[in-house]
Amino acid sequence: MSGNKRVATVEFIKRINRSLVLDMIKECQPVSRAQIARELSLSKTTVSLIVEDLLKKSMIIDLGECTAGKGAGRPAWMLGFNPDSAYGIGVSIARSETLLVITNLLGSCVFKTTFPSTNQLSALIERIQQGISESGLADQTISGLGISVPGTVTREGIVLHSGTLNWHHYNAGSVLQSQFPYPVFLGNDANCAALGERWLGAGKGTDDMLFLSIGNGVGGAVICNGKVVDGSHSLSGEICYQIGTDDIRQKRFNVLGETGVFEQKVSAHTLSKTFGSCQALFDAYCAGDILARETVSQFVLELSVVLANFIGLLNPERVILGGPVIEAMSGVIQEIRDTAFSLSPMHAEISLATLGKYASAYGAIADVFERVEQG
Repeated sequence: MSGNKRVATVEFIKRINRSLVLDMIKECQPVSRAQIARELSLSKTTVSLIVEDLLKKSMIIDLGECTAGKGAGRPAWMLGFNPDSAYGIGVSIARSETLLVITNLLGSCVFKTTFPSTNQLSALIERIQQGISESGLADQTISGLGISVPGTVTREGIVLHSGTLNWHHYNAGSVLQSQFPYPVFLGNDANCAALGERWLGAGKGTDDMLFLSIGNGVGGAVICNGKVVDGSHSLSGEICYQIGTDDIRQKRFNVLGETGVFEQKVSAHTLSKTFGSCQALFDAYCAGDILARETVSQFVLELSVVLANFIGLLNPERVILGGPVIEAMSGVIQEIRDTAFSLSPMHAEISLATLGKYASAYGAIADVFERVEQG
């Protein structure tokens, strides 16, 4: 085994052990280091190193000397999980509005605010700092800050492309990190929304999941084995670029950074052309309007074909659909399920997202806690 592979394997084992220890403390508190070592078949040294790291990051708390329960023997130094021992900040930047949410370790919201979006990083930093000050939380209780960006973002915080913010190959992560005393992480908005729905929403606890958001644009995210799949150029999940043979015949092609072919068929901009809004379109559909029924039926078919193909490719446990278009079209979700299932012998549970516009902010926080825990 090469040196790089050996290091990667060791780090992977460390991450697994750390997650096992944290999960046991959450589920079995109060619990001692010795109990953890015995139950997980880990050495006392390994457990002690992990515990000290988690204590330093405020992911767990020291409960002092006590017994685990009746007949548990001599008192021992016990560990526990206090969800209010640390907090995470999530910021979701959209076209016109930016959301700031702060939660404890279990996702309970303790503060939220909104402010107009800006592409000026200094102004964004000022508004975030103002929100944190209004929350009344001390810096030492904050695990980190996660920011959801509408665009292509690397794990290192470099925004490769964001048409909404007009940021291109911009190391926003480095600038932001210099202004805050705790870790700062950036992520793509669709990826963050998927993490939010997996943490607190319709996909809670789902390790293999496809997330699709349809609004003015189309965004997608793939979660495999509990982790977001980024892809080699941080472009995984760009469902907006799906293309069919008819598109090729009609000479409709995709250009990176521009509106995708699939996006042109199902986005809010397209669906709102005749009736003024997606909600008006759906209302007309329910009222039996012929044009509305044709438009919605075509939307259902286009979406179902893409879902059937992705379900066959990824074999996810669940598909989560979100965004303004889906919210307006929620009445046809069963039709989407039936059509997608008829097109593929492989099925997945297709559900509506439940966190709405806050999904990306909550997902940014989930990403913070995950990265800090594993860091």
